[in-house]
Amino acid sequence: MHAPLHHIVYISRSLATPLEVEDILARARPANAGRGLTGSLVFTGGHFAQWLEGPAGAVADTLAAITADTRHEAVRTLREGKLPARRFAAWQMAFAEAPGTDDLLASLLASSDLPQERIERLLERLFKP
Repeated sequence: MHAPLHHIVYISRSLATPLEVEDILARARPANAGRGLTGSLVFTGGHFAQWLEGPAGAVADTLAAITADTRHEAVRTLREGKLPARRFAAWQMAFAEAPGTDDLLASLLASSDLPQERIERLLERLFKP
C-alpha cells in the first residue's frame, strides 16, 4: 500500500543568483526522485514559488531543508494538505521562469491576510502541469 500523498505550496524571496538556481535544480531532481517527491519550481527573478508533493514525511523534511536554505528568505506556506493524485507525476522538479509575477509574489509575502480565492487563482496560473 502506498503512503497517502501530501502537498505543500510556498513562496519566498529569492537571494539566489541564476547559477545558484541551476544548482538547486541539479541537486533537487535526483534527491526528489529518491524521496518519492514530484513538483514544480517557479522563479520570478526576485521570488520562488514551489509546489511539492509526495509522502508526508518526505515533504516535511524537504520543506525543513528549504526553509534553512540561505538562498532565499521569508518562506510562506500558501497551501498544504492531503492530495488525491499527483499534479506533477512526470516531474521530479519541473521548472518555469515567470518574471512578470514578481510584484504579485512580493505583495503576497507582504500581505497579512491572504484570501483563499486569490491563492487559488495564483496556483492555477503558476502551476499548470
